[in-house]
Amino acid sequence: MIKEEHGYSLVETLVALAILLAVLVPAAMFLGVTGNNPLAREKITSFNLAKTAMEQSLITRKEASFTALKDSTWWVRTTVSSENEVLYTIEVSVFKEDTLRSPHITLKTKRLWYDE
Repeated sequence: MIKEEHGYSLVETLVALAILLAVLVPAAMFLGVTGNNPLAREKITSFNLAKTAMEQSLITRKEASFTALKDSTWWVRTTVSSENEVLYTIEVSVFKEDTLRSPHITLKTKRLWYDE
């Protein structure tokens, strides 16, 4: 005679599997649609270009403004200006192709830079 049972029954396992599939299938479909979306891909690319330009500005610590062509379809405008001796404003705007009217994305930060 069995006094204690260990483990899960077949019914419990099937219910858990059904719940798991009910969550994973829609999530996989959503991610597949989002990954194939050209607008989402452009947003991701523009954000990555802006982030890279921002990091380069933070590393070089130079007060300058310039616009550069990246990947033959993206323009990146970086502006570093000082408000006083140690406070700098860094603004990076990313534009698609040759339309410099409205940026795809703009990142802006203020940093304190001290001479060591």
